[in-house]
Amino acid sequence: SEDYTSTVEDMTFIDALLGVFEGMTPENVINDAAQSDLLPVIITAVVFGICIKDKQEDGSPTVTLQLLSQVNDVVTTALMAVMKLAPVGVASIVFSAAVSVDIEQAGKALVFYLTGLWIAMACQVFIVYPLLLVVGGGRNPLSYYRNCIPALAMALGMSSSLATLPTTKKCADKNGIRAEVRDLALSLGATINMDGAGMGFIFQSIWLSAIQGVDFGISKVLLTGIAALVCSVGTSPIPSSGAVALVVLKIAGVPINSTFGLVMAVEFISDRSRTMVNVLGDLSVVAVIDKHFGQSIVEMEAEKKKIGQVEP
Repeated sequence: SEDYTSTVEDMTFIDALLGVFEGMTPENVINDAAQSDLLPVIITAVVFGICIKDKQEDGSPTVTLQLLSQVNDVVTTALMAVMKLAPVGVASIVFSAAVSVDIEQAGKALVFYLTGLWIAMACQVFIVYPLLLVVGGGRNPLSYYRNCIPALAMALGMSSSLATLPTTKKCADKNGIRAEVRDLALSLGATINMDGAGMGFIFQSIWLSAIQGVDFGISKVLLTGIAALVCSVGTSPIPSSGAVALVVLKIAGVPINSTFGLVMAVEFISDRSRTMVNVLGDLSVVAVIDKHFGQSIVEMEAEKKKIGQVEP
């Protein structure tokens, strides 16, 4: 009998959607992790993180949280050691891809990839965000965007939402965003609002599938979209952190081989574009938050200060 995903062309949209959610449901997390079926593992981690208690009755961290903190320290130390070899590894991937494919055809394919990605980003920047500013924030997109130019220039140069954050806050001040809203929303947005990264993950998956002749039916499109949403939220706001795309590719069932080196070869270009979209998305969302919840946030922060002054 054929596998569920192999008969995707015979499915209805509802069948494909149900198949995606079935694939997200953990059955055996250990087995899923061993088989690199990462989406159920991510879902389990999110639920676990929401449910875990962070403090005991006396205010000290729970044993579980202390254990996880120590495990995180070990993993971070190991990853930092591996990252020292990352330039050599990336160079090897790129050179391997260069010698295993036709350079002319690869160049045309990369132009197609970047063009498609930039068109999607242009729709986000010139259609979605202006509508968000007008409908949700009651702002003039032209004047608002003009005040955002310094942050976009910084994002283009630094390729990091976090490094751009001080300039992003100054642009928010120019647009009349309350300081309390600015500090809360932009600091959070710089770490979890990754619209550009999400679009990049999806494009990489579809493009790599196309050049390798892998079928990419509706179920894989839905699965990739969900995986890109989850992984983009978890993407670090530092340069070239889009390598998290490997996780999305694995979830979508896209073969990871030397062709991934083609994507890495233009990562320094696409990453800067994605960062600009991320920063502009943060500035657009903060305008909506300022209009609808600005006063509440200001009052909440003032109340916190009063409580802090009263406590000995």
